[in-house]
Amino acid sequence: MDDLPDLSKGFVRISVRLPAGESYTPGEVAKIANVALDQLGPIVVAPAEALVDVRYETGRQARINLERLGPAKLVGWEWQWLKIGIGRNHGLSMGQLKKIMQTADAMPLGKISINNTHTLVGLQDFKLPSVIARLSQLRINGYSARPESLPPGKGPGNPAFAPNAR
Repeated sequence: MDDLPDLSKGFVRISVRLPAGESYTPGEVAKIANVALDQLGPIVVAPAEALVDVRYETGRQARINLERLGPAKLVGWEWQWLKIGIGRNHGLSMGQLKKIMQTADAMPLGKISINNTHTLVGLQDFKLPSVIARLSQLRINGYSARPESLPPGKGPGNPAFAPNAR
């Protein structure tokens, strides 16, 4: 996959894991993406993965459509766990957590796990330092948030949200 050109301005790159034993052409992948041809950039298909460049405006639609082939994700978006020292025992609810994360400019969120004593939230790695800085001064239900990032590989599985993943 080294033969793919640099990402053009205004485009995002989507990686799709292809089903085992099936082969696709770039044209078939473009058809499944279901976006206008002027919205597409280069498409590279390897035996197990396809990389598709699409304009930013249609990236979400293309990613949703490409999910029919297999798990799709934006390339360059790595996820990491954020641990917050507030949990159900402190009165934290899912709605309250989402409002707090919106205020901290942490959207979009990955997986969320609210435990009794702490909460784990999947965040994009480039947003992690600013979110930790904002949350470190915050008190939630009278308790200090005490945010910290978990090292890559720590925590319960992949912090990225994947529909229908268990």
